Amino acid sequence: MQKAFLRVLQEHRFRPVGGQREVTSDFRLIAATNRNLDEMVDRGTFRQDLLYRLRTFAIELPPCESVEDLKILARGCVDRLCDRYALGAKGFAPDFLRMLVSYPWPGNVRELFNALERTVAAAGTEAILFPKHLPTHIRIHVTKATVGNGQPHAESSPRSVAPFPKYHDFRESIHVQAERQYFLDLLSISQENIGEACRISGLSQSRLYALLKKLELPKSC
Repeated sequence: MQKAFLRVLQEHRFRPVGGQREVTSDFRLIAATNRNLDEMVDRGTFRQDLLYRLRTFAIELPPCESVEDLKILARGCVDRLCDRYALGAKGFAPDFLRMLVSYPWPGNVRELFNALERTVAAAGTEAILFPKHLPTHIRIHVTKATVGNGQPHAESSPRSVAPFPKYHDFRESIHVQAERQYFLDLLSISQENIGEACRISGLSQSRLYALLKKLELPKSC
């Protein structure tokens, strides 16, 4: 595939699927990736000549590194999620912001937004987001990094609750988060149509309504 794509970039010619003749296209290509293509070239998984062809003009986008950058992105994302799921506005505890900025976010903004959606789901109707609401792998990563540096970690403040959850609480929270995420995805896939959601999930309408109520999710049409 890389070889075929390289030829298209060099000659601006290609044969459409099912076509009998090649066609010419005058186009410009914009490509983006969060992978390290130089390392992939060294491993032999990405063609060096294709990388050179793509790298005519490169723009390096550094990850968000300041509290203000993350605060603006997180604030906008959480506000949209609360509006979408008819939840009250949520504030950020200082420890929550410190943990956000302490995590390296290898998946960049996409990973941040995904984590915040899980965080909002875990918080439910609580008005303030604390580190305990963040996905477990993020809290573990930040805790290990800060403890290794001899620094107090983001959950050491008395304002946050439970630096590390007890197993029973952790198991229960994971179950609730997974169940809530399932129904969020179900409503999204069914375009918030209850009849279609029942068909996809195999649940009766009364059972679906009961679960949505338990999880404090809005009922749809």
